[in-house]
Amino acid sequence: MMGIVFLLIALIGPMVLLSTFLYFRFPDESVGRIDRYIPPLTSALATWAFCTGWLWFYLFNLYISLPVLLLAIGLQGYAKSKDLNPKLRRINAILICAACGMGLLGYFYFDV
Repeated sequence: MMGIVFLLIALIGPMVLLSTFLYFRFPDESVGRIDRYIPPLTSALATWAFCTGWLWFYLFNLYISLPVLLLAIGLQGYAKSKDLNPKLRRINAILICAACGMGLLGYFYFDV
C-alpha cells in the first residue's frame, strides 16, 4: 500500500515537468493564457492515467486513475471545441486511447 502511495508521489514531479516542457515546446500564441495551458495539462493527466491504469487490485484504479482519465477526456473535448494546439491534441488522443487500453488490459489481467 505504501509503495503505491510513494509511486504516485514520485509520478507527480515528472508530470509537472512534462506539462511545463510541452507548454514551452508547443506554444500557441493565438489563444488566451489559460487556454494555452490546457493541452499540456491534458498530456500530463493522460500520462498519469496511462501509468496508473493497471492498478486494478484493491480497485485502486477507481480512485486514482479513472477520475484523472475522465478529466483528461473532458479537457481534450474542450481543447477540440476551442481548436487548441492540433499537435498536442493528436498526441493527447493517442495517450488517452493508450490509457484506456492499459486500463482494460489491467482489468482483465487482475480478473476484477
